[in-house]
Amino acid sequence: MDSVQAAKPLFSIGLDLANSVVSSDILRNSWAAISELQSQIDRNYQSQSTPSSETVKIQEFKHPEYKIIAFVTPPVASSHLQEEGDLVPSSSSEASEFQFLCSEDTPRINKAAIYLFNSLRDKLSPLKDQVATSSKSIPHIITGDRLGGSIASLFTLWLLRALGSATKNRPLCITFGSPLIGDVGFQQAISQRSTWNPCFLHVAHMDDYFPRLFLLSTAERSLYRPFGTFLLCSESGGACFEAPDTIIELLTLMSQERNGGTADSQIFNYKSVIECLERRLICKTHSAFSLPDADSFKAGINAQVTAIGLMQIQNMDNYALWRKIAMAEKDVLEQKNRAFDPAKALNKMKVNLAYFEWYKNTCEDDGRGLGYYDSFKNKMFRRDHTVVKFKTELEMYWKDVVEEAEKRPQSASAPMRIRWLFAGTNYRRMVEPLHIAEYYKFGNRSYISRGRSKHFKLLEQWLEEHQKQPQNSDPNNSKIKKITSNLTEDSCFWAHVEEARITCRLLNSGGSNSAEIKNLVDFEKYVMGLLKSHAVTSDIFLESSSYMQWWREYEDVLSKQLMGTSHNSELIRYMNDGEYHCY
Repeated sequence: MDSVQAAKPLFSIGLDLANSVVSSDILRNSWAAISELQSQIDRNYQSQSTPSSETVKIQEFKHPEYKIIAFVTPPVASSHLQEEGDLVPSSSSEASEFQFLCSEDTPRINKAAIYLFNSLRDKLSPLKDQVATSSKSIPHIITGDRLGGSIASLFTLWLLRALGSATKNRPLCITFGSPLIGDVGFQQAISQRSTWNPCFLHVAHMDDYFPRLFLLSTAERSLYRPFGTFLLCSESGGACFEAPDTIIELLTLMSQERNGGTADSQIFNYKSVIECLERRLICKTHSAFSLPDADSFKAGINAQVTAIGLMQIQNMDNYALWRKIAMAEKDVLEQKNRAFDPAKALNKMKVNLAYFEWYKNTCEDDGRGLGYYDSFKNKMFRRDHTVVKFKTELEMYWKDVVEEAEKRPQSASAPMRIRWLFAGTNYRRMVEPLHIAEYYKFGNRSYISRGRSKHFKLLEQWLEEHQKQPQNSDPNNSKIKKITSNLTEDSCFWAHVEEARITCRLLNSGGSNSAEIKNLVDFEKYVMGLLKSHAVTSDIFLESSSYMQWWREYEDVLSKQLMGTSHNSELIRYMNDGEYHCY
């Protein structure tokens, strides 16, 4: 009997995560730093409705195991934030420091937060360099409340980009009562980086107006999206949630069911909230909130919703709420579990590419005068059919790698780390010729403009952009050339050959077109350029290769067309003199 492997049970850890955060001292110490800065803000500043670089307090606080950097702004009137509730694209000049977030969807960021961040850049730039250096030896917590929390989030993002992926001590950003600052593109740009999203913890109390500021308008609700982890709390307790849909649902319910005050109301004091959470943690365990349920994941969601006090709301369809929250949180958890990790499959892809090396060498050495391009195109032998499996697996893998790289936030010049760019270049130059062979086998034309896969185009584009960078012009470019020295550098070489053959056949059939003759002359120059730079491999000169077939067809064109009496190109001399035998 075939055994069916049972699916692994899912568990919701939102309550345990909240308890873990509360049991540490990071919330208490972060709010203490904010409170100290609030007391330093001059009363003259408190009356200003528009914070500026002069009114924002930034200070570092040292603790034995970490450092805290706090951002505090004067109380911000609702009129100011609502006037600046618009979103600006990260590709714009206003948000130039966050253009690295751009991917397929251009993220948009709250205008008030961006303008205030820009006014602080002279202070933040040296601070970023300082933290990037000291983070190698000690962790950092970046914190702030309200609009100060928004600046803390933007500074943390800026810092994460500077630190790079190899940094172990990534900063933790903790905000208190901060409004949402970006749209769905902003949220996705952060969540695409698996090491970035966990760096953000947003604390929001049910009675605090500010976290729900941009959810009160129907128009704005569809624009702003949360990112990171939210610790939602009430007098009943607290729980953590990660799914953006869940967070919006709960923040909206808070707005509808609680009297949260207005944006002009007194600053919400999270000191008492933290103390309440600490007392409840001492007096109760999370089991006090647990409800019996055979489904462990649903039971966890029940406990989380109960912990933040929503079970006590009157006239609410609890089952519908649980179902909506459970589905959203489960989706996020399952996405984490099945997240594409190219490193896990890289070794297998290396084995597949090694098979291609064997296939290429075998085709060239079997004495039939066919390289691997033409052997695959004709598919006369078993090995030509076997290699299809390896080709398909490599194609699926690299399409996923390129798609993930395209989605991630990045600078325009570095969509891929150099190691992956090397591997992708090797793959493209080895495997794309077989795509070209399949394309032209069935009588198609114009592969480059009509049939070329997007992932091949992007791999080539990223390599070209990398090679244009002055700092990378010597060592890394030479490494790429060395790694792929046994492959033709232009992975579309055979497409150019096929187009040249089609043109020759048209001319040999009696047609005469100056544009077609010009195309052949251009092809000659193209090939000669590759030969001079040693950018093409010797298998193109095998007796039965498509290139040599083109040459023989081209000789017929030269003898039949008017250009045959006068045309004497460098490539013609090269081929007629037999210099290619020594290539």
